[in-house]
This record gives sequence, structure tokens and C-alpha cells, in this order.
Amino acid sequence: MYRFVRRDIGEIIEVFDRTVGPIVDASITGVGRRRQISRILLSTSVKVCLAMSGYAQAAGIAFRADRAVLGSSFTRVYDDLFDNFRVADLDERLTILFDGGSFQPQSDAETLLLGLYRAIEAVLRREDSAPVHVALRRMHRFQIQSRRQRGSAVSGMTLRRITRGKGGLGTAALFGLLRPALPPLDQRLLVELGDVLQVLDDYHDVALDRAAGVTTEVTSGSITLIETGRRIGDLCQEFRHRHPGGSRDRLFGMLFMMLAGGLVHQLIDRHRQRSGTLARPRRPAAEPDPTDRRPYRLLFWPAGNIGPVAENPHPDDSG
Repeated sequence: MYRFVRRDIGEIIEVFDRTVGPIVDASITGVGRRRQISRILLSTSVKVCLAMSGYAQAAGIAFRADRAVLGSSFTRVYDDLFDNFRVADLDERLTILFDGGSFQPQSDAETLLLGLYRAIEAVLRREDSAPVHVALRRMHRFQIQSRRQRGSAVSGMTLRRITRGKGGLGTAALFGLLRPALPPLDQRLLVELGDVLQVLDDYHDVALDRAAGVTTEVTSGSITLIETGRRIGDLCQEFRHRHPGGSRDRLFGMLFMMLAGGLVHQLIDRHRQRSGTLARPRRPAAEPDPTDRRPYRLLFWPAGNIGPVAENPHPDDSG
């Protein structure tokens, strides 16, 4: 982790400014909002690049920072469109886009999503990227199904299928950008990795999900930290068998750190349940300074979320 912060984040920031920065500038109106969204995407890219560079080392392939920052930024905008924007036909219009059709943006965030998507298409144009596109289309179907998680009447089997589909296929599409023509065995490994990452992410969001009425395998108690730790250990063995010459330190060090963080969030959630304080937990009082690019802040502070213009007022949004 220390080597990543000291050696790699500077390169990621430079690549982000060169690839994602111009797309943000062309898509988002208002100086303040551009700065805010750029900071959100940069922080997300730094976090995701840690995982993607760890995967590249473990699999013995080249880490391509330009693809990583484009893919992670696209994923951030895509997730926030689903979570924070109330657009009735968004699911269908994105389905058409991912199937190769046209897409007419209805907000600045959708314009940004389209710009990132086209940039990724341009990067992959001369490569066999069919596995990436197939995984993306399948993941989108599970993302649509995940709307059923807003309520308690969802079965454990359905939660397992959505978690694996959304997390596993999302990771297969994103990490697959580093090597688009992935062999089937490597695709399966990425689905397993993404499944574990989704569960760990649900542990970190357990209090927020419970307060918002979102049912996950963690809030329902259908998965345990011990089981998740065993799955990480099994996954490490699979990587060792599949890629014996790779270095697994960064990837699995990160996974076990996330597991430890999951324990902390679970203990806090249990305390809140026992004390009866189940109101939505407070977010940090102040948003991160959009000009603050210190490596540890980018890596360890929350990235934030993109919302509609009305939810993100900025006094300097005239330019």
C-alpha cells in the first residue's frame, strides 16, 4: 500500500488529467460542479486502480493506467446514475447503448457517461473486446434487477444471484479492459473476484443500506465475515494455481484490509441496532476540497457521489 501511494498515484493523477479531465470539461457545465465531479472520479480511479494494478500483478499482465481510469470513472458515473437520478427510461436507453445503438443524454451526468463510453470504445477499437462487452451487457441486466433490493421481500437465492451477477460481471468488464480477449478461465476468476469485492463493499455500506431500506446479503445475515475470509483464501489459491509467477501481495493485501474494515463496520452496525439508533448515519459534514489531491486523501477518504444539478449547488457555477 505504501509503495502504491508513494510511487503509483502520481502517474494515475497524470493519466487521469490527460484522459478523463477533458471529457469532464466537455460534459459538465459550471466550474464548481466540474471540480467536484472531477475530484469524485479521481478519488474513485485511485481506489479502483489499486485493485486493478494488484490484479495485473497477480495475473502477470501489464497494468494500463489509461484504461483503468477511463473504466473506473465510467463505473462511478454509471452507478450514480442508477442510485441518484430518477429517470424512468434510463434502464432501457442504457440497454440500447450497450447493444450498439444510439444514446441521447438527458443530463450532464449522462453526457459524461456517453463521453467516457465512447472513449473506451475508441481504446478497444482494434482489439477483440467481445468478452468485455458481453460482461457489460449481462451486468447491466443484473443492475436492473438490483432495484428489487429496495425492500425486504427478496429471497436469499435472489440476493446471491444479483450480488454475483452485479459484482462479478462488473469486475469482469472493468478489469477485462486490461486484457480484453480474456481466456474463459481468467474470466471466471474475475467473476469470483468481483463477487467477493461486492460482498466486501456491502459490508462497508451495511449501515447506509439498512437505513435506506436496501436489502443485501450482509443486512439479511445470509453471509458471514468468516465465510468471506475463507472465500478470499480460496481465491488466493486459485490465483496461485492459475498464475504461479504473479505477485499477489497487493491484491490480496487489499482484500484482507477490506475484510478488516468490514468487521469494523459490522460491529458499528450491531451497536446501532442494539441501541435502536437506526436512522441514516451521517455523512461527513463537509465535502472534500475538490483541489486537494494528496495521495492519502484520494485513497482513504470517501470519494463522494454524483447527483443531479439541483442537489449539487455551487456558488461559482457561472463558468
